[in-house]
Amino acid sequence: MRNLVLGLQFGDEGKGKVTDFISQENSVLVRYNGGTNAGHTVVTKKGKFKFHLLPAGSLKASSIVLGNGMVIEPEALVNEISDVLAENPHLKIHISSAAHVVTRLHKYMDGAQEKMRGEMKIGTTSHGIGPTYEEKYSRNGIRIEDLGNRDTVLKKLSFIRELRSSELTESPFNNEELEKIADELHEKWQYFRSFVGRTEYFLFDAVSKNEHMVFEGGHGTMLDIDFGTYPYVTSSNTISGALHTGTGISLRKIDRIIGVVKAYTSRVGEGPFPTELHGKDADLLREAGGEYGTTTGRPRRVGWLDIPLVNYAAMLNDVDEIAITKLDVLGQFRNIRICTSYGKNVKEPVNALLGKEKAEPEYVEMDSWGKIGEGEIEQIVESGYDAVPEEMKNYISTVERLTGKPVKIVSIGQIRESTVVRK
Repeated sequence: MRNLVLGLQFGDEGKGKVTDFISQENSVLVRYNGGTNAGHTVVTKKGKFKFHLLPAGSLKASSIVLGNGMVIEPEALVNEISDVLAENPHLKIHISSAAHVVTRLHKYMDGAQEKMRGEMKIGTTSHGIGPTYEEKYSRNGIRIEDLGNRDTVLKKLSFIRELRSSELTESPFNNEELEKIADELHEKWQYFRSFVGRTEYFLFDAVSKNEHMVFEGGHGTMLDIDFGTYPYVTSSNTISGALHTGTGISLRKIDRIIGVVKAYTSRVGEGPFPTELHGKDADLLREAGGEYGTTTGRPRRVGWLDIPLVNYAAMLNDVDEIAITKLDVLGQFRNIRICTSYGKNVKEPVNALLGKEKAEPEYVEMDSWGKIGEGEIEQIVESGYDAVPEEMKNYISTVERLTGKPVKIVSIGQIRESTVVRK
């Protein structure tokens, strides 16, 4: 079985938990886009684990792949590999030699660009992701395979500094500093060089052997560089089609596309947000859901579940089923709402999502299932879907009716085990 797990909102949907949940000890896990600006959290009985580059199921899988579509910060990569190998020492790691490298220059440029935008700021994480993709597509980037040659790295760093001088005018990157960066990158290469290669061949072989595979997308559909709420998006394609360009594996090889939806909506940074909550309700939802960025720690904007957004994302990704997360969090409210449309005058919901038309969300009211304690969660998981509160079942069936997609995975708590599968 070859699975693709991706988010249908603005990211932070709980993809990490779903990836980890469906992964097996013999799984091959694959990440195909983004970099350290993405953050996935997995909570097990051993504690909380945060992933930024490695796929979220790395704690128990047999092999992981970082695809060519990614942009990789070597220092962060070394730290994550070290942490994961301490938990899963038999894990086999494969890093694409064609993935691009994030350096301190790129991070600096990211912050400088945001400052230059002024009122037009987009809310970047300033992790250097955008400038790294810019270098990739202008064919001046540093690839993972370049790190084996210090002189090549230094030449490219010098050229980038010259090319991007307007963004680096007040930067500390003199010749001596570039020499230091080249040394640091070459040192990191010594740590992970044995993991590097043309990962497409390993993946072709895994597909031909019909191995259990999970491809994990970074970010959410509405942050896609082409189809998201541009310019308030990430710098890579986040939809299902990006799997092909980010790994070399055709989407035709995927058996199941799982779209992950949080039971409400959240986003980090600027951009349109039709169902956004403010005041006490927003504070309650943010605190109950722990809605603070895994990567940045920034408080997330929060709001009710947005069905027009989910339907658009489900269409783009051609999803087979939905996994819904954080249902336990919504129980904090006495009354729960679901946005069913943006109003009669909005003919194309995507225009409202892009901020081109004013959305006047129309809602359906749902009864709350109340707070669910840890003991109750364990009992529900042990008994199966029949034990799910009727109000929650009604919420789930409403989502199914409004999206036309079956909800197969139901998450009602943080830890890996607090998940119910509907047969």
